[in-house]
Amino acid sequence: MYKKEARILIKEKRMKLSQAYIDAASEKIFEKLLQNEDFKNAKAVMSYMDFKNEVKTDKINDFIKNSGRILVLPKVIDKETMIAIEDKNQYIISPFGNKEPNGEEYRGNIDVIITPGVAFDRNKNRVGFGRGYYDRFFLKYPNAKKIAIAFEEQIIDEDIETDKYDKKVDILITENNIIK
Repeated sequence: MYKKEARILIKEKRMKLSQAYIDAASEKIFEKLLQNEDFKNAKAVMSYMDFKNEVKTDKINDFIKNSGRILVLPKVIDKETMIAIEDKNQYIISPFGNKEPNGEEYRGNIDVIITPGVAFDRNKNRVGFGRGYYDRFFLKYPNAKKIAIAFEEQIIDEDIETDKYDKKVDILITENNIIK
């Protein structure tokens, strides 16, 4: 399936999800994430702040901070650049309308990158919003484990087209499955 086609199809599906489904599925995904060895052993974790019916991350982010680890969050700088900022509870609203951290760029190690996406296939290919922010960011942290979290509704059974810039995730966690 073409990326553009997957993006349109799954964005539409995701926007129709009920709040009850999102809450229940997000809780199951959180529980599965807690069992992941890479996540358990990570000292610095990049997560994100959910937006427009994405998997809820408040509980994940609170857990990371409350367990004494470093939580970093993404911030879009321009049309091609995303950086990580350590979460210090200072936020702004981005031009895209989502909440982002405010502060200086984090330059330390990141062990795990909790990765959002619009659509995924069962081979762990990811379709984002089409700007390539995460694919470029992964190049800065090649040793970080890329753990995608998504609803089953975001998984496409046929393969998604990729190009040389697209990076697969290492693990895909949904409310029903863990794909390694």
